[in-house]
Amino acid sequence: MELLEEQREEALQRLIQYQQAMKLGYDIKLRERSFKPGEFVLRKTRAATMEPNSGKLGTNWEGPYIIDKPTSKGSYYLRNLDGQVFSKPWNSFHLKKFYH
Repeated sequence: MELLEEQREEALQRLIQYQQAMKLGYDIKLRERSFKPGEFVLRKTRAATMEPNSGKLGTNWEGPYIIDKPTSKGSYYLRNLDGQVFSKPWNSFHLKKFYH
């Protein structure tokens, strides 16, 4: 019985080490994106807002939009070029800087 408990504990320790290594590898590749109010950005196109027959060659980004104000860490309120502010904030993961 003790041998079984010991094997379970070793397996748990290996699992924890594996998960920590995977997290470290992901965190190294992750780029933090931050924007300032007034910057132009593109917003990732979601499946719900895509044109129905665009297929895989459809656009992946829409915009440009302007950063209106930051909310919590990594999310921003956007406004379009007409000045209309969107009611929901967007996470910076779904935004990228627009160079014009």
